[in-house]
Amino acid sequence: MSHMKWKTIGNLSLLAVTLFSMTAFSQVTLNLRFEEMDPHIGQALFLRVLDSSSMQEIARLKLDEIVSGTFDLELAGLAAGSSYRIEFFADMNGNASYDAPPTDHAWRIELQDVQMDGSLTFTHSTAFTDIGWPPRIDGTIEASEYETMMTDAQTGMDVYAYVLDDLLYIGLTAPGTGWLSIGFEPERMMQGANIIIAAIDEQALLIEDHYGSSPTAHRQDDEDHIIQASGLESEDRSVLEFAIPMDSGDDEDKKLVAGSEITIILAYHNSNDRLTTRHSRRSTTMLQLGG
Repeated sequence: MSHMKWKTIGNLSLLAVTLFSMTAFSQVTLNLRFEEMDPHIGQALFLRVLDSSSMQEIARLKLDEIVSGTFDLELAGLAAGSSYRIEFFADMNGNASYDAPPTDHAWRIELQDVQMDGSLTFTHSTAFTDIGWPPRIDGTIEASEYETMMTDAQTGMDVYAYVLDDLLYIGLTAPGTGWLSIGFEPERMMQGANIIIAAIDEQALLIEDHYGSSPTAHRQDDEDHIIQASGLESEDRSVLEFAIPMDSGDDEDKKLVAGSEITIILAYHNSNDRLTTRHSRRSTTMLQLGG
């Protein structure tokens, strides 16, 4: 979660972002100063912060317009002892989406073992990094957010996919208000599949990592490899977004390869949120993982 507010100090824009930790770690505040950003005045800046160990995205923001070559960004609520990755890009072509350098200018900062409050200065350079820009896991699927999309005619479910840095980002919609699920690379019906199943109840998300234990049964995986997830529910539709490793190293998960076409199983229930309730509809189909 993040809370943002604008302050003005002279001709410097200060954007304060508070990151709310789910643990009781000591909190650290980092002031990030941008200098010599004059080539990007008038352009938008996009930035996200990730926990380096889990690769979970903690915050994402958009600065609609860079108005000065020098400006400050304050990151508060970092956990002492943790490491972070900060990725950001200037939208050179003004299309409000990420394009790999040199079309857009993009950079990455690695923060190792953050221990105390401090300051860090980023000075504009032409040493660009292709950071990619994965979907924001917020339960809302925007146009062009994912690389590939398909609609399953049998269930009416939509499936979206994006691959970046050995992570698979999935968006899933179902025409119902009960649970919904996707399984990856089954061997026979459900057997051997890595299954992600979820339910949204009054906007609270219950999500589990399952394993296809037989052709007609599945159970909760011994180890959960869901990195991040979010879901939203309307009167007649459910939306789920999550990220998992392409290769978790777990024998109960399947190793996935970017650019390949894989077999998936889809299922949902019209109205029941109990994950053990039999599906209303299901199907087996194919999904392309990236270009």
